[in-house]
Amino acid sequence: MKIQIKYLRNLFYDLLNDYGRVLILVKHSDLTFIGNRGFTDEEKEKGLILVFNNKNYKTLQWTEDGGIIAALGFGVSNRAEKCFIHHNDIVAVFSPDAKVKFDRWDMFDREDSKAKLDESENFTDKKIVSLDKFKKTKT
Repeated sequence: MKIQIKYLRNLFYDLLNDYGRVLILVKHSDLTFIGNRGFTDEEKEKGLILVFNNKNYKTLQWTEDGGIIAALGFGVSNRAEKCFIHHNDIVAVFSPDAKVKFDRWDMFDREDSKAKLDESENFTDKKIVSLDKFKKTKT
């Protein structure tokens, strides 16, 4: 299992236990199966956000390689659909209640990843004072 998936799994369970709700962003691929429902055209393009809480899933198991097997409830009737989310299709785990989000950047090719990193650095440069230019003092 990739180390990123271990972090995602641990964060997933921490958020579910502490806040009662956790969301996962899943990208579309032939390796991920979302019951009879499947992915809509928009979800194939933008991804699908799956909500896990104490009322909308029955079986929940993380496989050895980091995939998720679950029976998730969809729609107003909360109809259970058997799902398998391949570990390579898990993009992010987040919780609006906890105000945290863990994104995987290993999914992007190098150029996209570098652009995301540069974008992130531009944002943080405005709010963080760099200590690189300060000298160490001997104590």
